[in-house]
Amino acid sequence: MPKTYDVVIVGAGPAGLMAAKVAGENGLSVALLERKDSITTIQRSCATMFAIEDDYYFGERMYFNEESKRLVFPVTGFSLPYDGPYKNFYAWHLYTSDAQHIIRLGSYEVNRQRGPKARLSVTYSKHHLLEHLLADAQKAGVQVVTGANVIGFRRQGDINYLTTAEGATYAGIFIIAADGINSRLVKLLGLNKDRSFYGTLMGVSYYMTGLDLPYPEAINYPMLFHKETQYPIMIWIEPSPFDEDEFWVYVGGPSHPAISYKDELDRFISSSPFSPWFPRPEVRRMQAHVANIWSPAPVPFKDNVLIAGDAGWTVEAECTGSMMCGLKAAYAIAEALREHKPTAEGVQSYSRWWYEHFPNAMDYTEFLQLLSSTLVGEDRANYLYKLVTDVLPCSLNPYNLFKGVNASIMSKIGQIQQERPEIITMMQKASTLPIRHQMRGFISTGFPNT
Repeated sequence: MPKTYDVVIVGAGPAGLMAAKVAGENGLSVALLERKDSITTIQRSCATMFAIEDDYYFGERMYFNEESKRLVFPVTGFSLPYDGPYKNFYAWHLYTSDAQHIIRLGSYEVNRQRGPKARLSVTYSKHHLLEHLLADAQKAGVQVVTGANVIGFRRQGDINYLTTAEGATYAGIFIIAADGINSRLVKLLGLNKDRSFYGTLMGVSYYMTGLDLPYPEAINYPMLFHKETQYPIMIWIEPSPFDEDEFWVYVGGPSHPAISYKDELDRFISSSPFSPWFPRPEVRRMQAHVANIWSPAPVPFKDNVLIAGDAGWTVEAECTGSMMCGLKAAYAIAEALREHKPTAEGVQSYSRWWYEHFPNAMDYTEFLQLLSSTLVGEDRANYLYKLVTDVLPCSLNPYNLFKGVNASIMSKIGQIQQERPEIITMMQKASTLPIRHQMRGFISTGFPNT
């Protein structure tokens, strides 16, 4: 029979590593299983911004203190050292597809002149963050197992058993599912059957040099469209934390058999209205990702499995929200074992916290507006976005991003009625449709892991 751990954690990303560190430091026996061979090597496209500094996010008012070199989470009540590279950015600029108009979230010039205290946030090294969390977990006595691909789950009596593709079995009183956005463990628990599927996101990113951006210390976000399908093509350019002249350039969107996002990225660089931004393009590293879009898990706990981070949320909980989940899950398990209540009642503090800080704090359908708002098509989108001429509040919160943009557009409703009455008719019709109907095209070309 395998050794029975207090907790077995599946996934060694921010949620899993934080859970392992906290559980180990508080005296629990912990096994941490990671599918990859190298935990700290970042293979997936990831913007790695500190999300977010400018607003409450998942109920937390987090920030990076560059003087003390700590990531601070005052509401949750912890901080972490971070002495790795980082780069400030000061605004978020959305560009129409013809490169003729910018929607400005925050005044780049004013914020940059005021310095770090006025920044929107920072980009940083996820590798560096994970490296420190891993070292802390190992120091706390956590058994770290890499190359462990969990494919099976069963509950027998009061113990949970996990089996891997490599033939190993691990037993735990509790399990933490921290295996990411396409969580296999959440699927094995049957929870995806109670979630709504909204499509599959795909993307490709380059770390590049040779750019000449008009606003290099901002997020530059051109809003493009695929010519054949009219699917939105999301472009994201931000300063890399690693080198002064390096940038992270991402292209992605909903999956569709007619769309190659690498081709779209190369076309964006070489022959789009934005190609003057790339006078001497040199690709240093390429990454990619695939992520399903689900509504949140209906519950964060089942059969003594606590669900943490991206595994139970819509698209992603960010590194920040994931670490909060890992910490809270580990402390809840420590409390349950101390109280001799290895049950749902024993870890109810985690369930209460998760509901308060995730589904009750954030309406996931507002995040989906980032995709559905572009379904008006390229011509109409460009017309509407060009109506937004004021500098809008500086925000990195994706749940609030289009609220300000939409409010600015709606303030011009009389002008729209006079110039483009068909858009008013379309907007009125769309406003009555549920989000699932609005995204039905994305759903049909996605591939859910139910």
